[in-house]
Amino acid sequence: MKNKHAQRIVFALLLTFTLLLAACGNNAANNNAAESAGTGESAAAATASAAGSAANGSATDSANGESSTRIIKTVTGDVEIPVNPQRVVTDGYLPNLLLLGIKPVGSTQWDLENKVIADQIEGIENTGERSLEKMLDLDPDLIITWINPASDAKIIEQYEKIAPTIAIPYGEFKDVHDAVNYFADIFGKQDAAEQWLADFDKDVQTAREQIGGVVKPEDTFALMGVFVVDKGFYVYGDGNYRGGEAIYKQLGLNPPAKQKAEMIGKEEYRQISYEVVGDYAGDYIFLDQGDMISEVWGEDEGVWKSLDAVKNNRVFQLDPDLFWGNDPISLRLQVQELARIITERAGS
Repeated sequence: MKNKHAQRIVFALLLTFTLLLAACGNNAANNNAAESAGTGESAAAATASAAGSAANGSATDSANGESSTRIIKTVTGDVEIPVNPQRVVTDGYLPNLLLLGIKPVGSTQWDLENKVIADQIEGIENTGERSLEKMLDLDPDLIITWINPASDAKIIEQYEKIAPTIAIPYGEFKDVHDAVNYFADIFGKQDAAEQWLADFDKDVQTAREQIGGVVKPEDTFALMGVFVVDKGFYVYGDGNYRGGEAIYKQLGLNPPAKQKAEMIGKEEYRQISYEVVGDYAGDYIFLDQGDMISEVWGEDEGVWKSLDAVKNNRVFQLDPDLFWGNDPISLRLQVQELARIITERAGS
C-alpha cells in the first residue's frame, strides 16, 4: 500500500510537468472522437471481433492460487487487466457498460451528456474533457477509451501511466452484437449480454413487422444531413453515424442505388455537392439537422425543394440527441423511433 501511494505521488509530479508541456497539443486531441475521427478507417483488423478477445494469462496470483489478472488482446497489443475490475473509468462506451450492470467510477463530460442514459449516471464522477488529474484521483484499476491509437497515441500513453487501458477506436465494432459481447467478455457478463441482445432482437423484429405493412419492398430510403461544424451536406452509409446501422442493418431498409453501390459496407459518410444530391436521394429521406437547410443551402435551396421526396412530404427529421449516438442503448431507441415515425407518416 505504501509503495502504491509513493508511486502515485511520483506520478502526480510527472503528470503536472507533462500537462504543462502538452497543454496546447492536447486541445486538438480533446475533440469528440465520435465526430472528428471517423472515416471508418479504424484499426479494425487488429482486434477483429472483440468478442473472445480475452486470452489466457496471469501475472499475479491471489492467496487461493487463482490468477488476479488476465491478458486482453487490443489494437495496442496485449493488456494485463484485473480479472474483476472494480474502479473503471471510461472515455467512451459508457452506455455499453451500463447495460451490463457495470457502473464506472468516472466518465468524460460527453459520455455523461448522452441523454439516453441520463437516468443511470448518478454517482459517476465527471472527468471533464479527459482530465488526467481527475482520473488519477479516482484511482482506477481499468480505463476504457474509444481513442484511436493511430492518431492519438500520446493520450493513450498518458492513460496507461494511470491504469491498464483498453483502447477500442470508434467504429471498431461491426454491429451491436459484436459491441455488447466484447464488453461482456471483459467483465464476465455473458448472461447479461445474452439477455439484453435477445430483447434487442425482439424489438428489431417488432419494428420490422410494424413498417412491413406500410413500406413497399422497392422503396428506397436515403440518409442525409447538414453537419453543423463545417455546414457541409452529407450522405451517410450503414455505419456508426446518424442512425445508419439502425436504418440499413437492423431495419433492412433499402438505400438508393448509388448509395448502395458506393457506400454501404464501404464508406460511413461522404460530403456531396448540391448539384449531385438528386443522385443520392431516395423515395424517402431521413434528414439530420434539417432546420439548417435554408441557412446552409441559401440560394441553392431550390435544388433541395425540387427533390421528389421533399415535394411529396417524405422527409423524416431526425432528432440529433438520439441519432448522433451509436451506442447499443441509442441504437435500440433509434429502431423504435424509426418504426414510429414511418408508420405515423403512412397513417396521416
